[in-house]
Amino acid sequence: MARSKPNVVFMLADNVGVGDLSCYGGSVPTPRLDRLAAEGMRFDNFNTEAQCTPTRGAILTGRMPIRTGTFRVPLPGEPGDYGLSPWEYTVADLFHDADYATACYGKWHLGNVPGRFPTDQGFDEWWGISESSDEASYTAHPLYPDDWHRPKILESRRGEAPSEFDDFDLATRPLMDQRITERTIDFMTRSAAQDRPFFVYTSFTNLHPPMIAHPDFADADSAYAADVAELDVRTGQVLDALHDLGLADETIVVWASDNAATEAMGSSSAAWRGKFGGGWEGSIRTPAMIRWPGRVPAGVVTDQIVATYDWLPTLAAMAMESDRVPTDRPIDGLNMSAFMCGESNESGRDDFIFLGSDGEPVSVKWKTMKVHFRVAMSDSWTAPLLQRQIPAIYDLATDPGEEIDLMDTELTVSWVIRSALTPIVALEQSAIEHPHISPGAEFSGYA
Repeated sequence: MARSKPNVVFMLADNVGVGDLSCYGGSVPTPRLDRLAAEGMRFDNFNTEAQCTPTRGAILTGRMPIRTGTFRVPLPGEPGDYGLSPWEYTVADLFHDADYATACYGKWHLGNVPGRFPTDQGFDEWWGISESSDEASYTAHPLYPDDWHRPKILESRRGEAPSEFDDFDLATRPLMDQRITERTIDFMTRSAAQDRPFFVYTSFTNLHPPMIAHPDFADADSAYAADVAELDVRTGQVLDALHDLGLADETIVVWASDNAATEAMGSSSAAWRGKFGGGWEGSIRTPAMIRWPGRVPAGVVTDQIVATYDWLPTLAAMAMESDRVPTDRPIDGLNMSAFMCGESNESGRDDFIFLGSDGEPVSVKWKTMKVHFRVAMSDSWTAPLLQRQIPAIYDLATDPGEEIDLMDTELTVSWVIRSALTPIVALEQSAIEHPHISPGAEFSGYA
């Protein structure tokens, strides 16, 4: 008998550009991901945040990262805590409260102190890294001090402090996604044996540097090709496990990437301008797809705007748990369940604000128009952002490369700036009643 509650598998890749998968025109074959996309809905306009931490915070809370104090990645050695306040209510909290088994495997990047680990934020169990993949190379540097923190792979269960599982270094780095996949499958198998619905957040480490090919993929032309191919295979292994458990039809599967392509890794932004770290479309869009047989129509490709923070209210609605979405704080995500289940042709989202790592707007998308308030001095992801004297306006429908500034060529479209300012002003007004939480703050709720 089918469960009344659907299982949810959310697979999140790291720094996969919108042009990296073959179903998006990529050069490396990704047959399992292509099939997943064909069996459900593929998003061509999925919008992410400026860095890993803000995207992950937005996905898990349904809130813009400026609200939660997670709008940037902390610098190595920066004093103070960071990540999600224990007060935040995550999608894992929501499913746990609905009597789901919950697990997180892989990269966290939303806190590394008690109260801010995954098992403090709604997950029953966790195995992975608290920070980012670049830590794997730290101890390989000859000048790395012996008495400094040595990056570790951690594991924990709800109510317990994390323990060290293994070193996280150049030897264990290429094995991470295999281990993440194995634990995901084991968790699904255990949950199925208990006849309990589950939510698993499978947070892969590819394609984040250092990119080191897993031994099984070492014959690829490059580390980039190897890691894309491995992501495809690991995804397929999770999907095969669902099929073997007889749960494929009862499971919502989401697959997405947290950030855009990176130039140095050789990844692709397809026809869109820019790479990781800027306000251009190639800096914002990533691949994303959803499958739920019999509920999400197959073979749909959409250019409707979808944002990172739309997942929490949407998945809650699909699981018939919308009543658990918090009402004591601003939730920026929209319930797109009707759209994703084929009951509406529109997502309901007309705009998306892209905030820089300083928490200030860089660009705003409204329908097919794009307004840039700031611009990076170069294509480097570390480049300073400069305030434009007059905002630039691009029509993405005819100019995906964002090459023709309509304020230079036409001027008659200056009214579009109002459409871009409207959500910014609304965000500022909302913050009067619900002030943004400062990074690392021990926030306990609004009065």
